[in-house]
Amino acid sequence: MAVGKIDQFFVLCEMSWRVVMKTMNKTLIIILLLWAAAPASAQVINKAVNVNGVSRLYLVYLPGDFSASENMPAMFHFHGGNGSPQSAIQFEDYRDLADQYRFVAVYPAALLDPDNCTCWNGEGPYDNGIDELGFADAMINPVVADYNVDPQRIYASGFSLGGSLMWDYACLMGDRFAAVGVVAANMWEWTYQACGNAVQTNIIHILGTEDFYAPYVGNQYSISVAQQNMHWVDINETSQDVIQTSLGNNVTQYFWPEADACHSYTHLRIQNGGHEWPSLATQTIWDYVSQYDTNGLIDCNERSCPGDLTGDDLVDVADFSEFLIYFGQTGPGLSADLDGDEDVDIGDFSVFLVNFGNDCNSPLRATPAGGSKKSPSNERSPLPAR
Repeated sequence: MAVGKIDQFFVLCEMSWRVVMKTMNKTLIIILLLWAAAPASAQVINKAVNVNGVSRLYLVYLPGDFSASENMPAMFHFHGGNGSPQSAIQFEDYRDLADQYRFVAVYPAALLDPDNCTCWNGEGPYDNGIDELGFADAMINPVVADYNVDPQRIYASGFSLGGSLMWDYACLMGDRFAAVGVVAANMWEWTYQACGNAVQTNIIHILGTEDFYAPYVGNQYSISVAQQNMHWVDINETSQDVIQTSLGNNVTQYFWPEADACHSYTHLRIQNGGHEWPSLATQTIWDYVSQYDTNGLIDCNERSCPGDLTGDDLVDVADFSEFLIYFGQTGPGLSADLDGDEDVDIGDFSVFLVNFGNDCNSPLRATPAGGSKKSPSNERSPLPAR
């Protein structure tokens, strides 16, 4: 082939490639980008479940190198009104966190409603008959069974109308969801009225002060943030002492930490923020919800109080008298065997002396020698360090 013809050939190749790139279907480009962004071994699976005779769809994202033996938690994320699982994956993307922290991410799809909108149905006066509570139940069961998900660590988050649905789930399905994240949505007035007997559920709520959909001070349809905060502080029996922290970029965090009930509540106020999914939302929500299971703060009730042999939450003279009875005994299961060597001896006495005088109900009590206390504390950071 002559040099001139070779040059023409390569020019034609380049022009053809440009034409292909310009005319490539936009959807295909998005699919390719989503595929390239995920680890090679990650999987996105289309799933369907029957709810009262209606087929409901959802996407499941399995993190890279997924193994059912891991017994992972799961995060269900509900898109905004007129959205889709595909749009949620693009704009409210949990995939990187799922790979990093090892959880299954689930993206449910709303049905097309009578107004021709892929909008979530809510309980109350505008209920259109679409069963969103049944949909959640119907999804959770196969996700747990198919991927060995921990049923006590099921979480949910939602944006806008998906966030409104989270209040229904928090009020009516707190036994299924250990914690929920709500972005750009407040409780409807009718949801609030029906929520007096809710099961305790850990909640993180993120809202801008200029959100048109969820007015910060409430309106005739939704309650105010202040009323909402106090409602869940009461239900969750949190500490009444709020911890206020400036996170920068006009974001202030209000955290009501766990008390004896082991549940908390968190609100993030975005000054001048509008109706949007803020860049901090995905990470912040995961950091918060992942601390909990359906019983509350993980290990919250597994407090250790070495030396409290009488069970009155105090380590005092009465416990010392009990300790003397056991001193010198050997064998498993001895309550005075504080160092766990199946022998009540001088080593156990040393542990007892270190803890003598402790009040086990004090939230500010230091971690005792010989124990691994992990109890509620007003000094606990609302979000774990990364």
